[in-house]
Amino acid sequence: MVVNPVSTIRWRFGAALMIGLMLWTAGPAGAGDILRLYGEDNVGTAGGQFLRIPVGARAVALGKAYSAAATDGSTLFWNPAGVMRTPGRVNYFASHVAYTADIDLDFVSINHRRQNFGFGLTMGVLRSGDILRTDEYHQEGTGQYFNANQFFLGGTVARAMTDRFSIGGTVKYYQENLDEYQIKSLLADLGILYLVGWQDLRIGFSVRNFGSDLKPSGTPPSLPDGYTPTAEFQSFPSPTVGSFGVANTWTLSPNVDLMTTADFNHPSDYKESFRFGGELGLRKMLFLRSGYETSRQEGGFAAGFGLQLKRKQFLVRIDYAFSDLGSFGTVHYISVDLSPLHKRKDPDAWRRRGLR
Repeated sequence: MVVNPVSTIRWRFGAALMIGLMLWTAGPAGAGDILRLYGEDNVGTAGGQFLRIPVGARAVALGKAYSAAATDGSTLFWNPAGVMRTPGRVNYFASHVAYTADIDLDFVSINHRRQNFGFGLTMGVLRSGDILRTDEYHQEGTGQYFNANQFFLGGTVARAMTDRFSIGGTVKYYQENLDEYQIKSLLADLGILYLVGWQDLRIGFSVRNFGSDLKPSGTPPSLPDGYTPTAEFQSFPSPTVGSFGVANTWTLSPNVDLMTTADFNHPSDYKESFRFGGELGLRKMLFLRSGYETSRQEGGFAAGFGLQLKRKQFLVRIDYAFSDLGSFGTVHYISVDLSPLHKRKDPDAWRRRGLR
């Protein structure tokens, strides 16, 4: 039996798109409550918001419209299927965010891809610093301090189903430490990336941070008179978010190109938003970026730049971005992406060695 490769590709893409739409529209009673249909009705109901803080200066500068544009080391955060499209076979990535209220967020990842498979490891850490303890009798502080640190460790596997279609998944261990209390959970991400075949038009879909509810361990502290004590802490849903996006690069001249990207973002505990971004590339060395996210009461604008250098066998890109968070001020991001470039082996090298 002769199999038409074009029909096979179309079938696989159609099946993947159908699965994505099923996950996207899943309500509270379906698909394990992966995505809630009306996120605006559930504002403030999900925990683990640290997992929502964006990673990578390039992604932030593009307005976080990155589900289809993620092809660097931060793709393990945004869309694990993008591992099969990184510039080098091995990618090292590091990102730092000086967040609000003296909070620092660091993210590192490494991924390796072969012809059909890719693998990656990732880690994110949020450090709150010392927080002054207060109670009902000491509103200005008791003189004691505590921390609210969080981290996650993840492993990613991706597969190229065809030369245009790839899928990926990440399983991550999440832990939140609030004073003597802890929250531990296993969460997962799924991603799809499809190259249409016209220019470099890409379609991406991802569902991130879905899993069991989050609940602190241990026994709740005793309460003052007049309050009803509880035997255990209340649980909260994980901060699941789904994104569907498209991206394309337009060649304006031999040394100038423009990459445009757009995402539809659907969180489980907030109203949906559209994200847009653009990147102007000059000689594939200097990149100027800006982006915007809708449905925000304040802020939403972001911008930044990147510098890419090719030195011997390494491709290095350094990115910077700032994001307007309204009342929380401006947040600054910096990231570094390093890709060792492997030269193709000469298939006739053994012949020349035999002639010596």
